[in-house]
Amino acid sequence: GIAARVLADTPADRTLLLQVLDVTQLALGLRLTKELLAQGRPLLVVATQKDLLEEQGKSIDPKALERALGVPVVLVSARDAGARAAVLAAVAAHPLTTCRAPAEALEPARLARTVLGTSARSVRTQTDRIDRFLLHPVLGPVLFLSILTVAFAAVFLVAEPVTSTIDGLMEWLSVRVTSALGDGLLASFLNDGILAGAGTVLIFMPQIVILTVVLDLLEASGYLARGAFLIDRVLRALGLSGRAFIPLLMGHACAVPAIGATRILRDPRERLTTMLVLPLMTCSARIPTYGLLLAAFFGHRSAFFRAGVFVFLYFAGIAAGCIAAVVIQRGVVKGKSLPLVLEIPIYRAPQARLVARKAWRTAKRFLRDVGTVIVVASAVLYVLLNVPVRAAREGEPLIERSVAAQIGKGLEPVTRQAGFDWRINVGLIASFGARELMVGTMGVIMGVEKADDDPAPLAERLHDATREDGTPLYSGATAAALLAFFVLACQCMSTVAALRRETKSLKWPLFVLGYTYVAAFVAAVVTYRLTLLLS
Repeated sequence: GIAARVLADTPADRTLLLQVLDVTQLALGLRLTKELLAQGRPLLVVATQKDLLEEQGKSIDPKALERALGVPVVLVSARDAGARAAVLAAVAAHPLTTCRAPAEALEPARLARTVLGTSARSVRTQTDRIDRFLLHPVLGPVLFLSILTVAFAAVFLVAEPVTSTIDGLMEWLSVRVTSALGDGLLASFLNDGILAGAGTVLIFMPQIVILTVVLDLLEASGYLARGAFLIDRVLRALGLSGRAFIPLLMGHACAVPAIGATRILRDPRERLTTMLVLPLMTCSARIPTYGLLLAAFFGHRSAFFRAGVFVFLYFAGIAAGCIAAVVIQRGVVKGKSLPLVLEIPIYRAPQARLVARKAWRTAKRFLRDVGTVIVVASAVLYVLLNVPVRAAREGEPLIERSVAAQIGKGLEPVTRQAGFDWRINVGLIASFGARELMVGTMGVIMGVEKADDDPAPLAERLHDATREDGTPLYSGATAAALLAFFVLACQCMSTVAALRRETKSLKWPLFVLGYTYVAAFVAAVVTYRLTLLLS
């Protein structure tokens, strides 16, 4: 691993190693201590979780542990204000001489019993009593799914008022910009290009921060590792472990925080696979487009039929993700899957200070790495949608003579195979900024005001639109093809930016765009042709 490579490149005689040793799981930690001692490097053991032992009425003899190991041992608690000073003092006092390794026969379990007595068993017994309930073969998975559902629902419920406040602030700024600069091109660019991109970044911020806090609380409490153990058997068939379930579940709300949540995956191969399939999960941004198309072309069908189509689309995304995971594991991210090795800690209360510090670091990293990409991409999309390439004809909206419209018309010979005309192509270009922009863009093209607020008039306009010869402009086959396209396509620049940040490469975001767009277009063509054939 990374630590082994660093040690191999570090001079053994001039480097002091510090091992953080959890005294509540002493036997497990002493296995690593034994390996470090065998290397003959200077070593300082920092024994932590002293406070937890004291709260349980237990104690550890650090001097006995020091004599047995032959290296200095400092006993601290992260909650103790003097812990840092104690560790620094121990480092300063260390002679940096090569540690004298104990006998080869040193047994971690026996040494743990010597310095802890029988107290270690009492701590484990308390944890075991809780685990009998939370790790029950039947109740355990149900409880885990329920706890995660409530936790992730809280992420969006708590974030909603903050998001609404940010949205209101961006509207206020937009009004101020317009009043200062008028209704010209510069004000439009600042409002719909720069401020719109900045607003997208800031609206994601509450979700990212709250999600980081929720995951950190679950992990610090000791429950997250147990949940991964419960789900591992199901995901193992896809080449993933139980830990991958958490970001995959979150992906059904939003892929951006879910991609960040893949940091909990220790296996780099598994983490990359999970990130590459997350854009296929049915996120909340797909819902407005699904609702628009179902209302426009299937409004005459029963509510049960439309609900059935919606459920089918939802699970089609899950099925596509499963297939993609298997294909990627076998053909793209080659290598052997690592077995799930989990350290099952005892239950403990998370430390608010550490959780808050991690959330703050995550927020800063998101603003720096993702925010800049989203703002730039938003500005580029604005130029494509609002810069004309020729003079206007009477009554012709700007978007019909925009750069995006010319691109859409250029793609029409290909996309016509799926029933898409240039108007839909422009909507797809705009929806790369965010999937829900498909509704607003189609509203502008079809001459419907405020389609984002009420898509019903747009649904009627799409349903009634005709060509010059009187034939319908769009059919049910077109709607079905567009639904199939949105199930698979990665229509979200924020997701691409998040992939760029987490993989630190353009290769994998481009790979995701490539395979999802190819799969989406093929699915759209097949769906369009089959629907025409069956109808």
